Amino acid sequence: MSYAGPVGSRGRQSSIQPGSVRPVPVAGPYGARVLRHRSRARTGVVLAAGLVLGLAVGAGVALLFAPQAGEDTRRAISRRGNRLANRGRDAWDDLRYELGRAKHRGRRLIESL
Repeated sequence: MSYAGPVGSRGRQSSIQPGSVRPVPVAGPYGARVLRHRSRARTGVVLAAGLVLGLAVGAGVALLFAPQAGEDTRRAISRRGNRLANRGRDAWDDLRYELGRAKHRGRRLIESL
């Protein structure tokens, strides 16, 4: 059995007080006016603010507990970035070479027909 909150003489009590959430007219499909509650918009704003705050706190904690000094970390990130850039350049060169070879093979095949 779960606890559903206080029960009065009129049944289950609502946590939303009358007048605390006002419906807002919003244009719906086919131009119809639909009433939506402002609490949904507030929920989105609160969620976005929570995500930003969580990212900031997480980045701060990561910097505080980093196993290396800042200069060493920057150097390591730079090295990894350079390695990744070189791999990307090599992959692009390989792709360009393969596409050129395929183009020449295709031309030879068309000319032989």
